[in-house]
Amino acid sequence: MVQKFINKFLIASVLLSSIVGVTGVIYSISTLNIEKDNCYATLLSATDEACSKIESNFKNDKASLRMLAKVIGQSEDLESNEVNNQMGTYAVNNYITNIAILNSDNKILQSRHANVENNVISYEEEIAKGEHISNLQLSTFLKDKYVLRNYVPIGGRGSTRGLLFTELDVDALVKAWSPSIYEGQTAFCIADRNTEEIVVNGWNQNYHTLSDIQNEEIVTGIKTKEEGYSEITLNNEDYFITYKPMNIENWDIIIIVKSHIVLAPAMKINTNLRNFLLSCMGIFIVYLIWIMRCNLVAIKEAKENANKDALTGLLNRNSYEEYCSNYCSENVCCIYIDVNGLHEINNEKGHMAGDTMLKFVADTLKESFKGEKIFRIGGDEFLIFSQEENTILNSIMETVNSAITACNYHISYGLAEGADLKTVIKQAEVLMYAMKKEYYEKLGKEVRNKLDVAK
Repeated sequence: MVQKFINKFLIASVLLSSIVGVTGVIYSISTLNIEKDNCYATLLSATDEACSKIESNFKNDKASLRMLAKVIGQSEDLESNEVNNQMGTYAVNNYITNIAILNSDNKILQSRHANVENNVISYEEEIAKGEHISNLQLSTFLKDKYVLRNYVPIGGRGSTRGLLFTELDVDALVKAWSPSIYEGQTAFCIADRNTEEIVVNGWNQNYHTLSDIQNEEIVTGIKTKEEGYSEITLNNEDYFITYKPMNIENWDIIIIVKSHIVLAPAMKINTNLRNFLLSCMGIFIVYLIWIMRCNLVAIKEAKENANKDALTGLLNRNSYEEYCSNYCSENVCCIYIDVNGLHEINNEKGHMAGDTMLKFVADTLKESFKGEKIFRIGGDEFLIFSQEENTILNSIMETVNSAITACNYHISYGLAEGADLKTVIKQAEVLMYAMKKEYYEKLGKEVRNKLDVAK
């Protein structure tokens, strides 16, 4: 009997140990996959953020240059003190290092400094491109330094008389625009998809063109203006990389991070887990069963509590915000409902009476809008999203309103339709407050918490 028990115990221990071991392996693989997925989301978000920031900076610089070029264009002489003073008002910063004019004689006129000898840029070549941002060009002010130039033609007096431009320090751009994710251990580049030149290089100075990356998928994706994510190996090192077209010239932004930086937390967790399993397998088996059971119960309860309103059983504010954050741009109808008189009933008859009214309204909505998304988003506020047509929803709401009014309760509601969710919700809320205002005006009272737009 004892031997049988021992054998069964050993078999059970081996079986459970194997299960735990397999679970550990699966967990390790899952952790790595989750970390990779998180890396993609993080890199994509950082790419969008950096892209927006860079585009905004260039847009602002371009707008300022246009205004200044227009003012300068009214002057008779581009080499006058007046023009020098006007250029002197332009605010340079860490990465916009200089502002100057390239005139039709191919002479560079610099603000408040001696004019610079020019053997770098050609007026004829640059004016032919019109308003543009250059790729890398040698600086005329900083020795052996490559810069980007933002060119804007100077018009006025019937012809184009020159090019106003700023010089942008590429190294300063890298410092200003490098993403802060992964404790600043990421790098970014900007490449011209037409010429394949890397115009801003915050990664590896040995890479000058897209071809140097030696990855046909990435090069093809960038050249065809695609947005993408990839795992690549370069010089025996693994990287995660995202790329996205920009609304600047023919540029693409590229953000790169080494794989071991991304996976380091997961690898550390997996190492600790493996060591723990080897040293405490027996205790861990019992603990794992117990903790999994507790976790499943806790997750189930937490999920139910997090998504449902305890009083009415409707979807709650958390569910509403999750719906809005995951909303895809498509046509939707929104009904915004507010219960009239909750405050008064609570004060006069007590909160139980107010709860009874809210539950009745919720039950009426559930019965009338079966299968629809119904949220209780505030104490006396309800919101419904539906794909039904306005005419059908209006008919249903009239029936709902009649049923609620028959029990001596009252609601105000607004219905709006559109593709932009925030706008639709706002329109429905405004219409609801307009109805609420009419209701209280009939009673000779003022609306509590009314919107200005509904006055």
